[in-house]
Amino acid sequence: MLKEPQYTSSIKDMPLMFSEIKRTALLLCENKNADEIVRLSMEKNIYQLDEEKRRRDVPLRMIKRLQTINQPLLEVIAHGRDDEARLISFLALMKADRLLFEYMYEVYADRFQAGFDEITDKDFLDFIERKAQNSAVVAKWSVSNLASVRSKIKSALCDAKLAKRNGNALLIQRPIIDDTLRVLFDETDKVYIKAMLMEV
Repeated sequence: MLKEPQYTSSIKDMPLMFSEIKRTALLLCENKNADEIVRLSMEKNIYQLDEEKRRRDVPLRMIKRLQTINQPLLEVIAHGRDDEARLISFLALMKADRLLFEYMYEVYADRFQAGFDEITDKDFLDFIERKAQNSAVVAKWSVSNLASVRSKIKSALCDAKLAKRNGNALLIQRPIIDDTLRVLFDETDKVYIKAMLMEV
């Protein structure tokens, strides 16, 4: 049986990062491997990062995310329309981040299904409280860590055009996925797509 992935707060350090994930997808589509991409980052600073540690960590994290999707979806990020590329980048982030996926499923899609078009900070805090009751990992997170996670989730949703800011709240923006994109998803994508399309 597959081990369930742990909750992490890593989104606070590496949210959607669309330009970085797109650059990585382009390199992977050019048949560059992980070592070559990391070397380009370290030696040529292709991601334009100040810290050496980030120059190593960012490409590795982007590659890890992109490994969660199939080759046709990788091509969409690399060469597709901006709106579709952002959506698939968010899909890859969701597939790599258990907390974000559960937030999308239990808050984003649930609020829409209940007839609401807005997500408040209280919705996030209620969600985190539920997670903390069932996870010692989440229960140990500090208030400042949680505030940063909440902020980065908001940013990722807005960057992916799945929401827009309305003061401290988010207005849900339901994405439109046309049939030419839908056929590219495989079985492992279905539950994530349902959460994004609010079809739970």
